[in-house]
Amino acid sequence: MISRIIFFVFIFFININYTQEINSKVIVNSDQINQTNKSIFSNLEKSIITFINSKSWSSNNLLNHEKIDLNILITILSYSNNKFKANFEFQSLRPVLNSTYQTPLFNFVDKNVEFEYEEFETLFFVENKFQSDLVSVLSYYINIIYGIDNDSFINNSGSIFYSKAQEILNLANQSGFSNTWQSASSGGRINKFWLVENLNSPNSREFKDLLYNYHVNGLDLMHKDKLLSKQNILSSIVSLERMNRRIPNSILLRIFFETKSDEIRDIFSSGPEVETVNLYNQLNRMAPFFSSKWNNIR
Repeated sequence: MISRIIFFVFIFFININYTQEINSKVIVNSDQINQTNKSIFSNLEKSIITFINSKSWSSNNLLNHEKIDLNILITILSYSNNKFKANFEFQSLRPVLNSTYQTPLFNFVDKNVEFEYEEFETLFFVENKFQSDLVSVLSYYINIIYGIDNDSFINNSGSIFYSKAQEILNLANQSGFSNTWQSASSGGRINKFWLVENLNSPNSREFKDLLYNYHVNGLDLMHKDKLLSKQNILSSIVSLERMNRRIPNSILLRIFFETKSDEIRDIFSSGPEVETVNLYNQLNRMAPFFSSKWNNIR
């Protein structure tokens, strides 16, 4: 009997390790809160890490080096009676083929997120059911990140995850428990609604193509042919101009350039020379806020 119990425990842990697809690092920063007992914040951190790392988010079988590296910084703005308000900063990273370099895929800050959490609470996700604002926020962004990660390996393969994120948002909106889930008419156009709306829209097809061409035909080729890699990256960025004309100030373009501006500058300020005049002009049209970085690639 004891041997059978040991066997099933062993299988249980094998399954946990097998289904883990995300390596998350979570920091809960409570420096702004005048709270003597900080255990609530450390336990919140542990609960989120367990929730993300132990759940199977897809049917993909990922090797260790293929898993998504996800960093989350949660800055607590207010706390009272298990009610929190916080800024959530998400950063996901993708490995580049035949290198030790990890390229940033998604950088985004969701501000003034409201949620409730009781110390030692176990977080769990149930399909087609709203559990809590905290679970929904985490699950929503993980599906967004998973979709973008998939699109960066296989062209237009992230749609299933964007649809899941849309479903999570719809259920959370219907719950009406907090102001965390802004509607299309509130909070401007930089919010959860417009993010998933744009990802699901055919008007953003160039963005999906970019994710594939920039990474698979660009960064992943750097080890083999730097010149061709740079030319492909350049072409993929310039192709966004068509989308920018249809959807000026798209949230997707804003997130992309906030995530990639340093990398783009570094790629085109060294290595084999390519003609960058058109790239420079297009970057300044699409992302003028980063003009100081674009000046380095002229």
